[in-house]
Amino acid sequence: MSAAAGVAPARTRGSLLASLTRTGAAVWIVVLVAVLALTVADAGGFWAPANVANVLTATVVLGLAALGQHLVVLSGGIDLAVGSLATLSALLTAILINGYPIRTVPVVVGMLLLGALVGLLHGVLVARVGLPPFIVTLATLYLIQGAAFTISTTPTGRVTTALSTIALQRIGPVPYSFGVLLLALAVVAFVLHRTAFGRQLFAVGGDQAAARANGVPVARVLVTAYVLAGVLAALAGVLLAARATVGSPTAGQGLELSAITVVVLGGTSLLGGRGSLVGTMGGVVLLSLVSSSVTLLQLPATLTDLIRGVVILAAAAVFVTRARR
Repeated sequence: MSAAAGVAPARTRGSLLASLTRTGAAVWIVVLVAVLALTVADAGGFWAPANVANVLTATVVLGLAALGQHLVVLSGGIDLAVGSLATLSALLTAILINGYPIRTVPVVVGMLLLGALVGLLHGVLVARVGLPPFIVTLATLYLIQGAAFTISTTPTGRVTTALSTIALQRIGPVPYSFGVLLLALAVVAFVLHRTAFGRQLFAVGGDQAAARANGVPVARVLVTAYVLAGVLAALAGVLLAARATVGSPTAGQGLELSAITVVVLGGTSLLGGRGSLVGTMGGVVLLSLVSSSVTLLQLPATLTDLIRGVVILAAAAVFVTRARR
């Protein structure tokens, strides 16, 4: 009786932890712990409007890329090109606008169309040609990054004051650009949970063969997921240019790995068919807190990746492995 009683609570705790992971709540527990730790370490500095603004600003570009990655991973795929696409978008935004206000809207729209075209290429190669998503997006990662370096090897171009204002100005501690992320999050949440495409995306990621047998247009769903991911990555690039006020051929370097990381930390299965936007956004906040804490605590900048790696491993060991059970 005592042994059985001991096993039951252990299983209950394991089930609870797995449930928290699947719903995306688990990563927010880590965020809460990080917030408490930073508050204890330096309450005045951490809650200062400038620092809160830095954290929220850091979530914007990563959050946009992560939203697109979330859609693709739900479909059972992966997009390794979001970082290079954001880089190219940032570089072209600054070069094409070059300080002329009249060019701002056409260029931004053009970048979103560029992102859609890249996503369409990914979707067609994956869904119609049948190539593995990893190979397709790895190839375009190098192609797009190579194109960016061909255009320029140094920061160049200049965005307008209006565009940089969106990225740099704020209301209290909340940057204007954070509103862009909230709007994108609302749109993606609506698409996932209030449209036929959202239901079909979960079905395709769960079992493509079963989805196809039940009349789901698998190819169209996959192409749409990659197109949306491309548009969001391009938008992230526009905001990268707006924040820096110039275009850089390395602006989005590493963004693809960070986007994949936050999606996985949020409890989304890399096999597809299961995931939570709540969890993905929690992962975005967690990585943003890690980055800002290095500056807040006056630690060497070289420790940023080390701390991020430790946090990721710890969170994965505690939560992500539980989601498989």
